[in-house]
Amino acid sequence: MKTNPSEEAKPVVICGTDFTPAAGHAADTASALARRMNCQLELVHASAIPLSTSVHDQMSAEADRLRQQGADVHESTPEGNADEELVKLAKPDACRMVVVSSLGKRAPQRWLLGSVSERTAERALVPTLVVRDATPLLEWTRGEHPLRVFVAFNFSETSEAALLWIKELLAIGPCELVVGYVDHPAEQRARLGGAGPLALVGNAPEVQAILERDLTARVTELLGTSDFQIRVEANWGRPDAALDNMARKAGADLVVIGSHQYQGFERVWNMSVSRGLLHSTTMNVVVVPRATLRTGPAPCAPAVERVLVTTDFSDLANRAIPHAYSLLRAGGIVQLLHVTQPETASDLDYLQGQAQQRFQARQSEEVRTCLGKLKELVPVDAASRGIRTEVEVIEQRDAAQGICQAAERFGADAICLATHGRTGLASAVAGSVATSLLGKANRPLYLVRVIRD
Repeated sequence: MKTNPSEEAKPVVICGTDFTPAAGHAADTASALARRMNCQLELVHASAIPLSTSVHDQMSAEADRLRQQGADVHESTPEGNADEELVKLAKPDACRMVVVSSLGKRAPQRWLLGSVSERTAERALVPTLVVRDATPLLEWTRGEHPLRVFVAFNFSETSEAALLWIKELLAIGPCELVVGYVDHPAEQRARLGGAGPLALVGNAPEVQAILERDLTARVTELLGTSDFQIRVEANWGRPDAALDNMARKAGADLVVIGSHQYQGFERVWNMSVSRGLLHSTTMNVVVVPRATLRTGPAPCAPAVERVLVTTDFSDLANRAIPHAYSLLRAGGIVQLLHVTQPETASDLDYLQGQAQQRFQARQSEEVRTCLGKLKELVPVDAASRGIRTEVEVIEQRDAAQGICQAAERFGADAICLATHGRTGLASAVAGSVATSLLGKANRPLYLVRVIRD
């Protein structure tokens, strides 16, 4: 089949078929998507053995059926295993999407088994749509109702690729978007700090509020819109089952999830969430590879609006405070933080009665004193510049860990602190908090270097 140059340059939607009813529904979906995306539809039937005349006739009949729907169809019958051939054909520069059904088996007559669709989704460098129920997808492409989409998100680059791909769907038709995040309570305790036993069900209210705040902010930043809903749930087990349950509760027509595309034993070792979800859910699923993240110049970072600055009340540490305020415009917030060393456990074990009360009173008085000192360090022109200040005192043996946890709770856009500027052995002897933060902090650091004479 010859094509002119303009047709050759046309992007494609690839659809694998084994001529079963399930594959036919997937082909209908691929045809509708190709028409809406102004793409050519490449219909693929692969076999490890030479095709018979009857199979060629089936291929021609299926292609003609799809052409009657208005699709621009090209037929392809490569020799080889289905998933391998689909992956080879799905070149990122030319292919927008691969569409497969979840039925069949790896054999000449029925080869598109769930395991094959999983292998295709896990290895293709373009998004792969696994069709299990074509009806809501076809109704959406006809403009009959918005598509209810659930996106699994976990703040990784992989999940960001999946979320950014949603813009492809929005270009086809309206979508009702729900973004779901499953957190592990023990991991959140390590990230945010806290004390006491962890609940077996759900998050503590303050943790839930922080997670919802961070999820909303990141999704808004990536999508450039606030037209979405969020779901955050604590889970002690594997996240794929929890995500499947969340998507069902949301009434999703389509689940979108990113993939690391682990290979071989690495895939088994890392227990891919996308693989687990593909294997267990009965909903339509799109697996978006990390490779869809576009390389090139990055956009400007968002304006800094929340800065945490820490001090131990020394002259050196206090010099970072004015610099922290200089990073902000009107409407910004600075949190002044002081980390104290808690009493040793051996001292606390034997406190009883009045001794315990005196100890607590002494601790409370120390915190009030430190809070007062922090307030005295607020620059005199901060309020007139429209910058608000919060103060906090925490107890933590590891100062750098305490600063990191406080920054996560506060939602800091940056952490600011002074450093003495020593390097090598001098820094190791001094036990620089700044040096420790460089290895622990997940947020940008602004180090104010102060060199003493």
